[in-house]
Amino acid sequence: MPLNLAGIGIAVALFAVVGAEDPYRFFNWNVTYGDIYPLGVRQQGILINGQFPGPDIHSVTNDNLIINVFNSLTEPFLISWNGIQQRRNSYEDGVYGTTCPIPPGKNFTYILQVKDQIGSFYYFPSLAFHKAAGGFGGIRILSRPRIPVPFPDPAGDYTVLIGDWYKSNHTALQAILDRGKKLPFPDGILINGRGPSGASLTVEQGKTYRLRISNVGLQNSLNFRIQNHKMTLVEVEGTHSLHWHSSLQQLCWPSLGPTPRWTYHPS
Repeated sequence: MPLNLAGIGIAVALFAVVGAEDPYRFFNWNVTYGDIYPLGVRQQGILINGQFPGPDIHSVTNDNLIINVFNSLTEPFLISWNGIQQRRNSYEDGVYGTTCPIPPGKNFTYILQVKDQIGSFYYFPSLAFHKAAGGFGGIRILSRPRIPVPFPDPAGDYTVLIGDWYKSNHTALQAILDRGKKLPFPDGILINGRGPSGASLTVEQGKTYRLRISNVGLQNSLNFRIQNHKMTLVEVEGTHSLHWHSSLQQLCWPSLGPTPRWTYHPS
């Protein structure tokens, strides 16, 4: 009996498509205390793999992220993934009450999937006001190559984490809030962990660059602008957009909800 080779070929191809699995990306993080000097004075900061801010997470739509976090602090620690949609996966969200804190000297492996998402997001500590000491970093989710985006590829792509900052440590700031008081006026503004000395980005005149801006601060809204430049807003909260702006207003809701994350191209 003759074999239907075409039918077999189609069946094999369909099986390969159905059986394909989205890519995995693996991260190993060690959370420690360390000396930082963002405003020119020594402070006890929270470092991830020795970095302040922590390392960026680079991913593509639908990637599976396996993030093993070892807590080398002397108290429990918890990370939340701001803007990542935890579909049927709330236990990985990293919010106290849905996720158990990581005990000192122990580890926990977060398993996330950035399902059908694109854009600029960030992670931060969600317990004991640790965010006031660091432990935050950027998340970028690129579109899959076959999915078009409504703007040309930029010459470069940078994460820009901005936020208010205090010289007091996080335990002192937490004590103020526990007494029912408001936090005082911040001591400074940080850009990528740097204060008055400023963070630097390498660019070439006449080229367009993507800046992924997130407000990782505690309580203050910030206005971001680049002198003598216009900016095209190309993504807000995981949605593409094309609008001209001369400056960018970054809002902040401390601890209670998502902080806006905008991506724009200056020109």
